[in-house]
Amino acid sequence: MDKVYFNGKLVNKNACSITIRNRGFQYGDSFFETIRCYIGEPLFLEYHYFRMAGSFFQMKMNPPENFSIDTIRTMIKELLVKNNLDTTSARVRISLYRDCEDGYYLPKNNNIGFFIESQPLHQNSFQINSNGLDVGIYRDNMIANNHLSQLKSNNRLLNVLASIYAEENKYDDVLLLNTENKIIETTKGNLFIVKDNVIYTPPLEDGCVNGVLRKVLLTDSPFKIIEKSILFADCLNADEIFITNVIIGIYWVQKINHNQYQRKKSQKILNFLNTSFLI
Repeated sequence: MDKVYFNGKLVNKNACSITIRNRGFQYGDSFFETIRCYIGEPLFLEYHYFRMAGSFFQMKMNPPENFSIDTIRTMIKELLVKNNLDTTSARVRISLYRDCEDGYYLPKNNNIGFFIESQPLHQNSFQINSNGLDVGIYRDNMIANNHLSQLKSNNRLLNVLASIYAEENKYDDVLLLNTENKIIETTKGNLFIVKDNVIYTPPLEDGCVNGVLRKVLLTDSPFKIIEKSILFADCLNADEIFITNVIIGIYWVQKINHNQYQRKKSQKILNFLNTSFLI
C-alpha cells in the first residue's frame, strides 16, 4: 500500500508531499471524493465523477488536464494493482486542491493538484451492523443550508467536533442540524427515516452532503424514497432509521433517547446493494 497517484503520476507514498503554503492546508481550499472499489473496479464511478465536476464548478476550479472518467478509472485500477488490492475490496480517496501558492484568500490561478490513495477494506460485501447504533443529537454548531454544505469539502471541522462530542457522551453517532433546526445527516453519512413503510430523506436544499449512495438509492433502486425536511420529532416518531455512505453501505440506528427502532427496511436495502453491485 505504498503507491499513490500524485498529479497524474504513480509514485511512492513517501515521495508525495505538499508544501506548508498549500491552499488546502491553509484555507481548506480543497475537496475530496471517497470511492469503494470491488475486485479492482471503482463502484458508482459515474456518480462520483459528476459530483467532482459539480465541485469544480462551485469552487471555481479548473479541472486537471485529461481528467475524464476513463482516466480516473484507469488510474484507480492501476493503483489497486500496484498496491495488491485488485482482488478484494478497497477504499480509494481522491483529494483535490487549488494548486496555487501565490495570493492569500484571492488565488492567482485556479489550477488543480490532486492525489489518489488506497486502503484495504476488511469486508468484501456491504454488511449491516449487528449491534444498532445508539445516536444522540449535536447542537453546539449547525450547518448552513446552502450549496457549499453539499460539497465534500476538506473543511470537516464540525464533523470532527461532533465526533468528539459523540465519544465523550458515549454515542455511536450524532444527528446534525442546520440553522433552521432541521435534521440533515449524521457524522457517518446521509440520514433516512422510515414511517408507515415510507422512506424519507432530507433534501439537498436543507444542507446535507450530496452523498453518492444517497443518489444511487434515489435513482437506481426499487425503493420509493421521498425527499422532505426532517425534524427531531420525526426521528423520535419513526419506525426505522438508517444512515448510508459508499464505504460501509448501511448503518442501522437502534436507539435515540429511549426510542428503539426496527431494521427491516435497512436489511432489504443492504440485500439490494449486495446483489445489484457486488455479486
